[in-house]
Amino acid sequence: PGQAFTSSSRSSSFIHSPPRIHKSHPIKGSRPLQRFSPHYALLPQQNDDEYCEIGLNAVDECATIPGTQSQSSAATNIAKCICGAGSFALPHVFLEEGVLGGTLAMTACSLLAASTMNSLQQSKAAASVTRPVTSYVELAEEVLGKNAANLVFTLTLSASIGVCSTYLVFIGQTLESLSCDVTTQNIVRQVFPDVSEFTWEAIVATILYPLSLIRNYGIFAWTSALGVVTVVGGIIVTLASGILVDPGGGLEVAINAIGNLRLWPESLAVAFGGSFGTIAYLFCVNFLTFPIINSMREPEKDYAGAVNVAVSGVWIVNVVFAVLCLGFYGDNTQDLVLGNLDNGPYLSALKLLLCIDLLFTFPIVFSSGRQILENSILGTEKVESGEAGASQAAIVAGAVGSCFCLAQIGGFGAVANLVGGVAQGTLAFIMPPLIAVTLSRRNDSDLDGGEAKQALIGTFGVAVVSAVTYFTVVGIFQ
Repeated sequence: PGQAFTSSSRSSSFIHSPPRIHKSHPIKGSRPLQRFSPHYALLPQQNDDEYCEIGLNAVDECATIPGTQSQSSAATNIAKCICGAGSFALPHVFLEEGVLGGTLAMTACSLLAASTMNSLQQSKAAASVTRPVTSYVELAEEVLGKNAANLVFTLTLSASIGVCSTYLVFIGQTLESLSCDVTTQNIVRQVFPDVSEFTWEAIVATILYPLSLIRNYGIFAWTSALGVVTVVGGIIVTLASGILVDPGGGLEVAINAIGNLRLWPESLAVAFGGSFGTIAYLFCVNFLTFPIINSMREPEKDYAGAVNVAVSGVWIVNVVFAVLCLGFYGDNTQDLVLGNLDNGPYLSALKLLLCIDLLFTFPIVFSSGRQILENSILGTEKVESGEAGASQAAIVAGAVGSCFCLAQIGGFGAVANLVGGVAQGTLAFIMPPLIAVTLSRRNDSDLDGGEAKQALIGTFGVAVVSAVTYFTVVGIFQ
């Protein structure tokens, strides 16, 4: 859902076998941040003795590499981690939660996510007494022990696979909407008429398998610019289409329509368990922020400000976007609001560009989960020796298959709700308070807001994870 960072709100910098950064490069993130989102990660490089593993800090020199990233640069990178394809699911979230309910839920999630991101940075600094702590897994092991580190490790894998599954659903839903549109005769309709979402997802998963075997991620670097342009363009075009075309009538018509919308959810329990996780999918990028912290010149001084600026800016854009789109389409707002747009030549091209972007972003985001599985199953030495090609191919096939199976849970909103509410929710709302309280007691130091504040955040996290899990299971069997 950071810098040498490529498309991946959720990737390699936080795993046991992190990507490498050249010792001669300043860590501005080492390379430009590239798109993914909701989430970004370090870009794995070719094997080279001159590289050291920042996330693992296995090489002594890594501890001395100075960060160079400024507060404004860090804020931009955090914002890029948050923004992405998930923004197009927010209007439907507001449909389920109501205008005020959705705004309150997004406000609560963004504030708590910002609070725990800052808490993790403070815990990282406090735990880096005997040795530098440079990843979420290391922090959990240093403070809570091996079992907690394994849990963070597993949740990171789940988040990586889960995010990839949402990409698959996004592509499948979008291509189905184009393929089954009998009114516009767009290019997808003309070439592949009446193809179902399931079939599209199966086709795309087949294409993604060989792409996910590629180890040289440099060939995907061009997706950075494409991703930024398509996501920002998608938001702008969606708003422009609603204001000028369908329903049209200008901005005033949309604003007036908002007054007729439901303000609160019909069922608080259903809204909380059924859609809050989609908001967490966007904002709970805590596990992606460690490489950003590591790359900053003065994280103790500047990180909190960077987080607050990024979260506030993204909150404003997404609330305005969600509310206006809900004003445009009302009860007809679809799971992905792009489905409400017609499929004329220009809008079809935009949708196809979004799909192409996610198609080539998938292997980069997928890489973190693949590395976790390979190192866990085969061992680091065997992976690095290059002698496990067949086994690695089988692992990739199984992981891509898992993404495809998870995509069958439901639409984009349902899968994003599960991933955001369970894996990301645990990493954002449960683990940080537990780490903070444990460190405070160990060091006999004061906590911002005291243990009561941390207990409330942790309790909220448990409620989110429990509710999302329950309603997802119920939804599967209904």
